[in-house]
Amino acid sequence: MDLKAFKKLEKIIGINFNNINLLLRALTHKSTSQSSEANNERLEFIGDRVLNLVIANELSNLYPYDVEGVLDKKLASLVNKNVCAKIIADLNIEKYFIISGSQKKNKAGHKKIYGDLCESIIGAVFLDQGFKTATKFVLKLWKKNIKNSGTIDLDAKTQLQEFSLQKYHKLPIYETISSVGPAHKPIFKVSVRLEDNKIYVGVGESKKIAEQSAAELLLKDLTK
Repeated sequence: MDLKAFKKLEKIIGINFNNINLLLRALTHKSTSQSSEANNERLEFIGDRVLNLVIANELSNLYPYDVEGVLDKKLASLVNKNVCAKIIADLNIEKYFIISGSQKKNKAGHKKIYGDLCESIIGAVFLDQGFKTATKFVLKLWKKNIKNSGTIDLDAKTQLQEFSLQKYHKLPIYETISSVGPAHKPIFKVSVRLEDNKIYVGVGESKKIAEQSAAELLLKDLTK
């Protein structure tokens, strides 16, 4: 890639690099270089951590009364590979990728490649210009997603946890009642209650599903 192309890319992402080699590495997929010093795998590793910290801190500031479980759900919905891939796709910078011909044809794998690339660019910005600039960079790209984070649907267990912590300052109490059936296909029965209130029982093919079922029944009764 020539200097003119680099300048165009810098303009698109809004960052003027001090070390242009970091941006070059961020764009280089492992399919073209197996050396960890030349491809973007290490930068992806760093960028993933920076992204999680920036978004986690922003959510904590935006939602000071949310419990940890709710914040965790919102964080997961904002930093997954699908969102990262969409961020990159919206920038329309595919032509700058340094990737093998076979990977270009692998349409099914593009989402992961785009997601990894997004994290590697964040890692490159962090190493080149520090956490403050990386934070501004991430928040600019994620502005729309963060704005919509308050409307994220929460599963029944998380909703019940939030309600219980706010009202009783304690977590809901789950107990496994039974597990029957063959080992490869068991059926679980799990109960849940808040403090000393009525017990609600859920059934499912895993303990997690049964807990969700019990939580849904309790929440439904609360909203009657």
